[in-house]
Amino acid sequence: MAHTNDNIDTYDYIIIGGGTSGAVAARRLAEGNTNLSVCLLEAGPSDAEIVDGRMIGRWALNGAKSPDWNYDTIAQKGCNNRIIHALRARYLGGCSAVNGTLLIRGAKADYDRIAALGNPGWSWEEMLPYFKASETFHPVEWHQADLNAHGNSGPLHTEPHRLAAISEKVLDSFIDSGFEYKPDMFVQGDYEGVGHVVRTAHKGIRSTSADFVHSYGKTNLTVQTGVYVDRFILEKNDVSDKNRCDYKAVGVEAHYDGNDQSIIIKARKEIILSAGAYNSPMILMHSGIGPAEHLIEMGISCKVDLPGVGGNLQDHTIVYTSYQVNDPSLTVDRFYYNHPELLTESAKQWHETKTGPLADLPVGAFALKRIDKTIQDPVWEAAKSEKQTDQSAECDPTGQWPNQPHIEFWTSEMQFFAPNFIEGGELPPFPVEGEGVITLITFLCASQSRGTVRLSSKNPSSAPIIDHAYLENDLDVAVLAEGCRIGHEVLTKGRGTKDVIVGPWPKTASYANDLASWKEHVRAFANTCYHPGGTCKMAPDTDPMGVVDHRLRVRNIEGLRVADVSIMPLLNNGHTQAPAYAIGEKVAHMVLEDATLAS
Repeated sequence: MAHTNDNIDTYDYIIIGGGTSGAVAARRLAEGNTNLSVCLLEAGPSDAEIVDGRMIGRWALNGAKSPDWNYDTIAQKGCNNRIIHALRARYLGGCSAVNGTLLIRGAKADYDRIAALGNPGWSWEEMLPYFKASETFHPVEWHQADLNAHGNSGPLHTEPHRLAAISEKVLDSFIDSGFEYKPDMFVQGDYEGVGHVVRTAHKGIRSTSADFVHSYGKTNLTVQTGVYVDRFILEKNDVSDKNRCDYKAVGVEAHYDGNDQSIIIKARKEIILSAGAYNSPMILMHSGIGPAEHLIEMGISCKVDLPGVGGNLQDHTIVYTSYQVNDPSLTVDRFYYNHPELLTESAKQWHETKTGPLADLPVGAFALKRIDKTIQDPVWEAAKSEKQTDQSAECDPTGQWPNQPHIEFWTSEMQFFAPNFIEGGELPPFPVEGEGVITLITFLCASQSRGTVRLSSKNPSSAPIIDHAYLENDLDVAVLAEGCRIGHEVLTKGRGTKDVIVGPWPKTASYANDLASWKEHVRAFANTCYHPGGTCKMAPDTDPMGVVDHRLRVRNIEGLRVADVSIMPLLNNGHTQAPAYAIGEKVAHMVLEDATLAS
């Protein structure tokens, strides 16, 4: 469907980034009007080139690292000055091909709150059809699914995960500790309780956003991999027409991976930027769209001064707390650590039957909790007094509504295997034969800390400067410390695990149950859940830090939208895979709708 004019390919629509949102948007645009040509540009290779790319437990294989952008944060002061690897997959499917496969939408109020900030169309009820559109849910007999909350015709195949023995006991302990059992709560928008998480995997095979383009059989969709977009081509509009933006995006300047020769690809209608929370603001800034002062400092001519580009960087901070258990047969450590040859056997088993340890991820039951009725911390009380002077009584000190959680919990069914999560010297030792370990993950909702993505040079291929400012706000530390305390109490006093937990892991560790000790533990073992977002903030015109409007159109640039988790003004209180799929679905719908209205 493309035509060549002086070696310039031209399409109706260009989507930049073949990750979780971009591949979805490309598919839906192409099938929405088969008379239109759509081009999806991905900087990395095709997923077909990745060895074991659909193996769910591929992370456990030594040396089986996926192509990555190889970004790191700067030293994080709130995390004892650790430099944290900012994992972002660099191939078709993006992070949907390397993540934990968890389909957690967040609380209903997360989206209602985003809509209330002046973003019509983004409430829970309005987003629910887009959540469902991507999914084909496969029920299983043991799981009480809410079929009305799931989709049944999307390219993304999902199913629940059967718990290991230790996770059944953890689930029992959460219920015994007062958490209400809600089997399918993480697609229903609940904000408190304990239940099961549906995974983006089916019959031992990972399902990714690449499935959206692979399963589309028509020729009006072109997928080009190995194409690195440097900047947008912007044309100046007629300034006498006050109803028009100053600029129009008409194409991209790019280069093939490993080749510096520039190529031009043009768009007749629109360009959708879907390169993620780090790369989307980078491409905007290299195009002269962003904070004027920073662009001038980098030697880039500022065309549109948007201070919010690269700001408002958010993430979900998590903390690891590990425990030894008295019966190693309850955990799955023995499949990963005791005998290296077992992983080779497991890989062979997966290739032959799509079963075995590498056919799933060993994480168990999940829970959500508010902490406002139990926390006793001077930092919380001080923040509470301050909030009462400038916000409505509906908001607590973190800004959360009463129907939003503060903490998410889950347990790994083994000693958490995380060489990319915590620097090697700080990682607890792996259990040996005869030992079993579980790890409680305490996940912070509604982080107060905000970071930035900035350019390191005017060279578009240079890595960005990423500062998440993790735990630089004392309120984040206080909430996480209370979460760790609650989780510790659940595991050590709950009926399912109180007689199973032997003590901390490693054996030399000590989890003293006092405020100062838990805060020290938080700073020592906090890390990222790899959910960056917010850097191209969706907001009404009255917000000076807004980058896109509620239809994801970039301010003062005609024909350019951003569609990935970078547009979220507030991260959902859950994992970001589900909203990323929904954003891809929604942007395609809006683009086609706007095109119909304009014709």
